[in-house]
Amino acid sequence: MVLHIVPSPKRHPRRGGWYRLRRLVLSLALSLPSLAVMGGTARAQMPASAPDTMQTASQPFANDAADQLILQASQGFQRGDPKPAQEALPQLRGNLLEPWVAYWATQPNLMRMTQADFDRFAQRYPNTYVLDRLRNDWLLELGRRQDWDDFAKVYPDFIMRDAPQVQCYDLQRQFETENRDTSADVLKLWTEQKYGGAGCNSAARSLLAAGKISQQQLWLRLRRFFEDEQFKTALSFAPSLPVGAWQGIDAAAHNPLRLVLNDARQGVPRDAMQRQFLVLALLRLGQQDPQQTMRLLLGSFTALPTADRAAIAYRAARSGALQLSPNAALWFAQARHIDPEYRPADSTLEWMVRAALRAHDWKLVEQASRQFTGADAQRPDWTYWHAMAQRELGHLIEAQALFAQVANPWTYYGQLATEALGMKISLPASLPTPPARKVLEQVRQAGFQRALALFQLNLYTPAVREWNFTLRGLSNEQLQAAAQVACDRQVWLLCINTSERVKGGVDWSQRYAMPYRDAIGAAAKSTGVNEAFLFGLIRQESRFIAGIRSWVGANGLMQLMPATARWVANKIGMGDYAPDRIAHVNTNVTLGSAYLDMLLQRFDGSEALAAAGYNAGPGRPARWRNMGLPDQPDLSGAIFTENIPIPETRDYVKHVLANATVYAALLTGQPQSLKSRLGQVGPQAQQQANVEALP
Repeated sequence: MVLHIVPSPKRHPRRGGWYRLRRLVLSLALSLPSLAVMGGTARAQMPASAPDTMQTASQPFANDAADQLILQASQGFQRGDPKPAQEALPQLRGNLLEPWVAYWATQPNLMRMTQADFDRFAQRYPNTYVLDRLRNDWLLELGRRQDWDDFAKVYPDFIMRDAPQVQCYDLQRQFETENRDTSADVLKLWTEQKYGGAGCNSAARSLLAAGKISQQQLWLRLRRFFEDEQFKTALSFAPSLPVGAWQGIDAAAHNPLRLVLNDARQGVPRDAMQRQFLVLALLRLGQQDPQQTMRLLLGSFTALPTADRAAIAYRAARSGALQLSPNAALWFAQARHIDPEYRPADSTLEWMVRAALRAHDWKLVEQASRQFTGADAQRPDWTYWHAMAQRELGHLIEAQALFAQVANPWTYYGQLATEALGMKISLPASLPTPPARKVLEQVRQAGFQRALALFQLNLYTPAVREWNFTLRGLSNEQLQAAAQVACDRQVWLLCINTSERVKGGVDWSQRYAMPYRDAIGAAAKSTGVNEAFLFGLIRQESRFIAGIRSWVGANGLMQLMPATARWVANKIGMGDYAPDRIAHVNTNVTLGSAYLDMLLQRFDGSEALAAAGYNAGPGRPARWRNMGLPDQPDLSGAIFTENIPIPETRDYVKHVLANATVYAALLTGQPQSLKSRLGQVGPQAQQQANVEALP
């Protein structure tokens, strides 16, 4: 099971930049085997030079001179300036956080480093997270330099082997120095990376130059770049193609309609490269205008190879689904009819399922969900929707078996599957709290001590990384003990996220902690917002880190922007409100719950719409609620949520409502229903059309 801490979309003016910051700190916080998205979504990969990205409402009070030096070193690193860390390092010898200060002093000078510099760092800080972090950065630099001798010396000790760009550089090294044909592995990694990436692009160019990657394979990769709107990267590979490729790729990227209409008049080009330009242009046009693209595919371009037509049709249908077009399910069906043997990427199949759900086309849901392969075929989301399709199509025994595979009381799809089996959400007995002896064994480890010290200084990103690195290889019992260390220190982010890793049971006091219960309960009572809903939202927003602040200024438990807090304070008559109180627990929860109550009123009490509005701004769900088809305007809350076009908001709503369902069971001791929380979603009532706009 994975926890997806979902950031708010950066386009939302209320909390914009928090999108990127929370992804780095919370989604990255625990790199678990991925369900989707962080994702994901899969494990997030930080840039080698990424600075710490979280701050607090004010710098924490420095308990002594050492703390002050550490904070100054961290701030300098965030600015790309290693000087404060370099000056502090001699004064911090022997300090628990010396390895981090050394990293901050070293990493910004990576391009001027030598292997001897790295070896000295490794000798002084063995078996630390920062050493492996610097090893990752150094391997990327060595790959950039094509220094394969030193790369081969460093790579065997690299622990975080799931770094795809480092892997690609190593595959390039093997090919160039050991004469190993690594083309299959490079192609796989290169195709999986949306941007290609420095390492994978470098390896691909090396193999292309040697003829180990064919021109046809390159054209297929360029199609993926076009699907992901990575036109600049696609153009960078034009030198590996025949003369004239750059102009054709550029035209397909920036003026696809002109190229397409010209070929529609003259017919499908006979020249193979010109046909590739047409396919790229149609892929681009399919993103911009899926309806016109489908019309051209079914009319002017029937002479295109069947597989190419199917690929373009699926891409256009996916764009239509993302745009919530009522024709998206029809376009997917047409794409399937063009070439029944063509198998689209799983990311396209996901939107095929979603479009079919909006159309209540359960046969299409069944066909799409059956095509997932590998790990995606086992994902709870697609297993659940495949089971729903089987049930709607009358295959009850298969449906029940699939629901039973997914059912559990603490995840979104697990809860939906439990209710599909005819049961409410009841919580099993909590795991017993681990013995104090085991807790003490965990806290003695230097990695945990460093993480807690960093957290105490509100240096959240390095704290989370250090903690996660130290968790590697621990047993369930040890993980639970480590979570208890964090709980006892009231470091709720580490407490909850570590508890998420424990398999075979749940310690409810850890995984669904309820700090600040008096303040949250009082806010719920004063606004009428369900207390469990508040807990579920705060757990997702901030992991109960009271003083956290994003770079753009979203503050506190409920991540309020100053302008929103001031507006809400005026609305509710909080006459003594002052901006410096925004992160105070009582003030923050009072204002945040009042704003959430306004959203609930705006959306007729729908928690799904209110949660979406809290994350993405109220204007978007106000539009999304009309995503049903004209003859079927109302959707179940589960289908509405599944079709939210912004991935961060879609996952956010799922997690908030699943959290709330668990908290409701804990608070009341009674079985709960996620389906009731999701409710039905349909067009806004006419009399509500002119409600006051919310920020």
